Order: sequence, then C-alpha cells, then structure tokens
Amino acid sequence: MNPRQRRGAFLLVVTSVLAVAVFVGVLYYVRTVSSQVGPMTTVLQLNRSVEALEPIEPAMLEEVEIPERWAPTTAVHSVREVNNLVAATDYEEGSVVQSGMLINRPGVQPGFREVAILVDAETGVAGKVEPGDHVDIIATMEGTETAKPVSRVWVSNALVLEVGLPRTLEDPDDLSDSTSGLPVTFALTTDDALTLAYVESFSVKMRLALRGAGDEEQLPTNERVYDGTDPAPAAKG
Repeated sequence: MNPRQRRGAFLLVVTSVLAVAVFVGVLYYVRTVSSQVGPMTTVLQLNRSVEALEPIEPAMLEEVEIPERWAPTTAVHSVREVNNLVAATDYEEGSVVQSGMLINRPGVQPGFREVAILVDAETGVAGKVEPGDHVDIIATMEGTETAKPVSRVWVSNALVLEVGLPRTLEDPDDLSDSTSGLPVTFALTTDDALTLAYVESFSVKMRLALRGAGDEEQLPTNERVYDGTDPAPAAKG
C-alpha cells in the first residue's frame, strides 16, 4: 500500500468515526429532549376570536398536540365537552380552551327564559349593546283621559344574550314609514318575561338603557317611574 492509499484509508476511518460520533450525539440529544418533554397530548384551540356568551361550535376549534406536561390541567381535549356551552368572556384566536372558559348559556338555566324582541336600532341599541351587557328596559305608555303618559323602567338589569342582524320595521298604519330594528334576546325570569311581552305590545316607545360594567343592582321602585309631574329622580352613582 503506497502512501496515497494509506492516507485515503486513514481519512475513511476518521470519517467513519466522526459519522458514528455525530449519530450517537444526535441520538443522545433526541432522547434527552424526549425525556424532558414527555408524552404528547391533544388539546383544543380557538381558530378565531370569540366574544362573551358566544356559543362555541366545532368549526371554531382545532386540535393541536402539545407536551402533556405543558398542557393546563383544565384543558379541554374533546369537542364533545363544549356542546351547548358559551364563552365566559372574550377570548383571542389561539387560546387553548379550558373548562373554566366555558359556561352554560344563562338563558337556559333553571328559572330563566330566553325572550327575543325587535328593538328600534336608533333609540334602543345604536350599536352599543352587545351580548353579555346588562340593560334597563324603559318604555313610555300613552296617556288616557284619567292618567298622564308615563315612562317606566319595566325590567331592571336584564342580561343580553344575543343581538341579531338589522331588519326593517314598517308601521302597519303607514307603510311608507319604516325604521331599522334589531332582534335582541334577553335572559329573564318568568315575571320579567311577561312584563316585557306586555310592554312590547302596548308601549308607545321602548328603549334600552345600557348599564356600566359591574352595575347589576336592581333599581328601587321610586326611581323607576316618571310622569312629568316632578323632576325625574337622580340615578344613584
């Protein structure tokens, strides 16, 4: 074997040793990472942003695999677990779905009813009332020969479940007169649902008064009615 052949054989041996060393190093690295990461698990993730009280549907979710040790203990793993549930508050796209993020729809809880009415978009909603808001439902009743017109808070602290798409409302007595209305769904007790049905049928004008965040107190009776006789009572701060 001449010097050139010996040099070639030596390089071949060195290359083989280095290849084995690299392979062993990669194998060790993979095993180390695997031991640190551990087994994988499948969780559900939102593929778009959702709003408070918005129903969670399968199309909003996607399955992703993450290391089991990094998954929240309350993570939701199956689409079946979100049936008939809604978002507790607003969530961003990419959020891992956890059981505490989802609640039953307030309107289907015992003692409540879902009631939907059409509200004048200009005087009732004006684009500011959203699902999850609390409102006071105010209506004015027409006066009679023995009674003055009166404005009253008929339903206090009503929870808004849904606000639908605008519709055209036509006056049956004047087909040329039309306004824009929105279907609004509330979660109400039976008594409040009956009150709202009465008001919708007989009131001259109905409005929604949006409450501030965290304001869920019931209005005192003496602050609910105004007939123009005396200055309207000041609302509590």
